Amino acid sequence: MSELFGTVPGVVIQEGQVKNTAGLVAVMKGVASGEAQVKADGLVVSVSGGGSLPQAHPICYEAQKLAAGVSSRGGVLVNGGENGGTMLAVTEAEPDITLGIACPYHELTHFGTKAIVNSYQTRKMLIAIMPVVVVFPGQVGTLDELITCIGWIKSLQKQNALPPQLWVHEYWWDVLELLHSKEAIQADVWDKIHQFQDVDAILSTIKTA
Repeated sequence: MSELFGTVPGVVIQEGQVKNTAGLVAVMKGVASGEAQVKADGLVVSVSGGGSLPQAHPICYEAQKLAAGVSSRGGVLVNGGENGGTMLAVTEAEPDITLGIACPYHELTHFGTKAIVNSYQTRKMLIAIMPVVVVFPGQVGTLDELITCIGWIKSLQKQNALPPQLWVHEYWWDVLELLHSKEAIQADVWDKIHQFQDVDAILSTIKTA
């Protein structure tokens, strides 16, 4: 897995860190004012998805299955920290290795470690830039995080840096294909986006550091 150590614009109200045998992620106050510092080392998997899905939904089951698979490989998880949908499913399944990144106005899960940041933009960026990003079905907030990750891949390519692994549920594929057909997503970025239907495809490829 790739490593990440850097800063994004924003203010960290509450720092948070989780670690496992093969992964660590931390969100910390930056040295300079108005900066949030992030460190991701080893197997770090960010999970985005709908916050309103019922826990009995098949997508929540898939999210739990992904979380268990990451845990068994010694990795850690990142999500939006809210008390619903895939966020609740992942955090409740693996609370000891899940870092929820949220804002003060969110209703938080009662499980797992939380990092609190001052703005939605900071939260979105921190979720979207992790070494492995998995995007489940959701609404416009999930789509926003997906587009942010695609933009991050493009930016890293310009810097000749290793982009994150981006796994996108087939739910979003028609939208992405439309953007690709209009060259809004260029070929060199399109090649870095992986489609999945169930998480076995992801778990078969990710490995410990």
